[in-house]
Amino acid sequence: MKTLVAKHFRTATLLGIFLAATASPRLAPAKEHAAACPELAGMMARLRTGLQAANGQRQRGSSLAAYQVLRETAASMARDSAGPRCGAVGPTLSAALKRASSSPSALDASLELDRGLDDVLSLASEGRLPRDVAPPKLLPVAEAALYGDGCPDLFALAQRLDGPRDGVGRRVAAVLDDLRAHPRCAQVRRMLERTPPDALAHAVDSILLDEPEQSEADAGLATRCPELPLVVDRLATAIGIGAPQYNSGDAAACRHTYEETAAAIATRLIPEGRCPTVRTLLSAGVARAKGAADDKEAAWALRHSFDAILSDEPGASP
Repeated sequence: MKTLVAKHFRTATLLGIFLAATASPRLAPAKEHAAACPELAGMMARLRTGLQAANGQRQRGSSLAAYQVLRETAASMARDSAGPRCGAVGPTLSAALKRASSSPSALDASLELDRGLDDVLSLASEGRLPRDVAPPKLLPVAEAALYGDGCPDLFALAQRLDGPRDGVGRRVAAVLDDLRAHPRCAQVRRMLERTPPDALAHAVDSILLDEPEQSEADAGLATRCPELPLVVDRLATAIGIGAPQYNSGDAAACRHTYEETAAAIATRLIPEGRCPTVRTLLSAGVARAKGAADDKEAAWALRHSFDAILSDEPGASP
């Protein structure tokens, strides 16, 4: 993914800090947070992709969409750093997620996650939290590009709509009762009222992610995909395992690694209805692999799908 430049936004500043921190030799002394935490290197790569994606959402004027990307990134990092071996990384991210969830707006929530991720960068590069913590700087970013007009409590409504898919009808009904009793958020209300019950989950995702109800033919990689940083990290990890397997002559092991990764992303990493383009590319690779003449051809079929997601260019090796 290409780096998105928005020098007035804090996410762009964090991205610069990230690049400096991970390139710095000071990363080594952070023993209590790096040497004992083998997951940290992968999490830093995921963080970079997450900051880029959130920056892109802010450029289009959506704090709500930026929050969703940052939340998915931070939550996955908190899960991966749980336990004592990663020191303060997990608790720092968990605290940031808690502050964000109780924030009054998507802008405030995204800034809380910025601050938490900034703290993690300091832990990774310095081995400690920042000594002087300035209050988050307000950004000139609207709550939403599509659903924010006349909706002062959009973030609170989005949180009420969010949750397991099997309870979406009940949550939508409660929000509509509120919007009818206290008229506001006309775009949100129209979206929910005109949607048939079997499509409510898709409509709610449109609001949560601040995206139009596009067809899959119009979707880009990041469309409906705040999990994209997690996908990129998982694919890069799989290639780091599968390429050596293939190069050592074990194409069958490489194929198995890639197949397991594609299945895990489609069934466990990405919620239903999310990341349609990622799903399409992975499904195409899996289908080509099933029809391949041998394990080598199958491994390549899957790798090309991975590369289409990672860089839109074919890889140099499986």
